[in-house]
Amino acid sequence: MEASTDTTSPSTAADTATTTKEQTNAPPTATTEDPPALSKKALKRQKRWEKALAIKKRRKEQSKEIRRIKAQNEGRDLDAEREQQKQNEKEGKGWERREKLWRERCQKGNIDESFRVCFDCHFEDQMTWKEVNSLSLQLRYAYAMNRKSPMPLHVHVTGVKGECDTRKHLEKIDGFPGRWAGRAYHVHEESLEDVFGNALSNVALSKDDEVKEAEGNDAVKCEGKEEGTDKDDSQQSQPVLRPNHQLVYLTGDSENTISTLDNNTTYIIGGIVDRNRLKRAAIERAEAIGSNNSTLPIKTARLPLDEHFDFKGSTRILTCNHVFEILLKYRENGYKDWGKAVMSVLPDRKDIHEKEEKKDEPKKDGEDKS
Repeated sequence: MEASTDTTSPSTAADTATTTKEQTNAPPTATTEDPPALSKKALKRQKRWEKALAIKKRRKEQSKEIRRIKAQNEGRDLDAEREQQKQNEKEGKGWERREKLWRERCQKGNIDESFRVCFDCHFEDQMTWKEVNSLSLQLRYAYAMNRKSPMPLHVHVTGVKGECDTRKHLEKIDGFPGRWAGRAYHVHEESLEDVFGNALSNVALSKDDEVKEAEGNDAVKCEGKEEGTDKDDSQQSQPVLRPNHQLVYLTGDSENTISTLDNNTTYIIGGIVDRNRLKRAAIERAEAIGSNNSTLPIKTARLPLDEHFDFKGSTRILTCNHVFEILLKYRENGYKDWGKAVMSVLPDRKDIHEKEEKKDEPKKDGEDKS
């Protein structure tokens, strides 16, 4: 009986053993790794996100199809319109048209004679990163509403310092801050006290030369230019105020209630997103300004929500952009009908109802009963 022979050479056997050992000790490749298992909560969140993306895509396609059908029924050529739009953008005609419409709205709404609004961004150090991000979104919403309003306002955002998170969020937006200034929306690094303290000081200094001041205002009146609202103006100009101008800090903690809006007043909205955590922060801020600055008189007041609405347990805390839009709508309604202004702004989830026994009486422009 013959013994079996091994035809494998010693060197080949050694190489095979070495290769096998290397493969055993080698770390697993990326292709063989299993993805980390997601928790049930993470899977639900991912599914909701994917569903939202699908809905958004479907709605976009539906909207595009509706525009195409509408243009076809009207006998329009969408391709030719797109080419014309590109040509207008190259020649700058689109900007000229928008600028003309903006100046017409400023003139019709008498922007320089209206009340002003200020967002006081003094509270960033007391808010989380997520809350600061929400505040920057609310400031963007307010800018968009003011830009599209038939009766825009001069708006000032104070305390947005160079390295603060609020500015970092806003700088991601195309056109910030220069184009924002071109639409009467001014963002200042200086604090509320500095911006309006200097403006009120200028009013006091100019009382001795009221004739020249009036002539200067007539040259730019209703043009939206007096505070740097031209296209290329990146300087956030100081507010130009009239004599006896007042500052009113809006806060739900105030004992004073606004009955109407005064056109020689700046209404201040605290830039706070705190989920009801920073209680009385706005009114304490207003009281501190008044006590530390004798030349900067400031009052407090609240919107007439309880007088006109039944909240039925819903929170009375409003976002910054909601407060701004209520003021804007109240002005557009002729300084009357708080109910219409508020109901057109607040979302349905608030579930509030206007009280039947409380109806607004027409008020004259500039009447202040707060």
